[in-house]
Amino acid sequence: MNGLIWNCRGLNNALAPTIPKLRALISSTYYDFLFLIETKCNVNRVSPLFRSFGFVEATGVDANGAAGGLWVGWTKEARMSLIVACNNFMILSVEKLNGRLWYLVLFYGASKFELREKVFEGLEDYLQQLNHPFLIVGDFNQVEFGSDKLSTRNDYIRGACSFNNWKMRNELLDIPFKGPRFTWCNNRKGVHRIYERLDKALGSKEWFTLFPDTGIKHHPIQISDHAPIEIDLNLTTTKGKKPYKLDAWVLDYLECMQIIRRAWDLNDVGSPAFRVARKLARVRHHVKMWALDKRDCWSGKWDDFDKKLEHGIDLATSGEGEAAYELVNAEVREFAKAAATYWKQRATLKWMVDGDTCTKYFFN
Repeated sequence: MNGLIWNCRGLNNALAPTIPKLRALISSTYYDFLFLIETKCNVNRVSPLFRSFGFVEATGVDANGAAGGLWVGWTKEARMSLIVACNNFMILSVEKLNGRLWYLVLFYGASKFELREKVFEGLEDYLQQLNHPFLIVGDFNQVEFGSDKLSTRNDYIRGACSFNNWKMRNELLDIPFKGPRFTWCNNRKGVHRIYERLDKALGSKEWFTLFPDTGIKHHPIQISDHAPIEIDLNLTTTKGKKPYKLDAWVLDYLECMQIIRRAWDLNDVGSPAFRVARKLARVRHHVKMWALDKRDCWSGKWDDFDKKLEHGIDLATSGEGEAAYELVNAEVREFAKAAATYWKQRATLKWMVDGDTCTKYFFN
């Protein structure tokens, strides 16, 4: 099982640049669940956005005005059930195919320091009642060690001692990660810029017996001030690629129909079944190549952006300057905005009929 977790800082706007990025992440990798923090809107508004990607089951906590909001969606195969939900965490039970149970705790730490310890203690009351292995993942809003923070000032890390004591009382261990070290940036410039590792995962001591290969992958910080992170219960296993699916918009182009006709009309030698199979394979290949080239200008750049952002963050955090990171980050925002506008233009007719909401057609 694997999942994507992101403090996306708002999904209350249909043109939010976070939506194209989420679509790119979900399209490139199969996830069993998706956990979004600070949605800043109601659960019923978020669920339709991702139902077409297979997250047919969903629950969460509505935002308080324009603040907070939690949402989690999962596939039918994930076999998850909600146990408890509040403004800062949700606890779900997960049933494995062999009947064994474990718990998934989706966490959002209090942003205000004076409330943080109270939230940890509230979660502790529930953790002590769990009688199966559990995993905690999310935005903890708490730095644990000095190596998890980078700034020009050597500030005392408030709350680190109480957080470590909380971990020890509950016998929690860190899940290892790979990728950029820091998952949050205050997006200020120069000497005022701060990087921290706030998004992480913790497992109970029994967890590592059940899933010893669990790991986290950090994506670069982009769009939001937080980085998306992936949790994978078997990080060492190489996953196969998802089959390519042809988009419906391809068939609207006369150029595509001409490509199909030319590929089909080529002569093949062999039995009738063999000739048909060859024609189908050739048509599939040519149409796929044409569609990918056609889409390249608006959907093929996210992976390149990730690599450039990782390089820019490395330069910025090593003191070699942050100009490269700022340049690519600005390019990402511009591209995400253009992508959102593109999808809006494609869905104009649906918006007229169904209203100004994100529909399955909008992200199909």
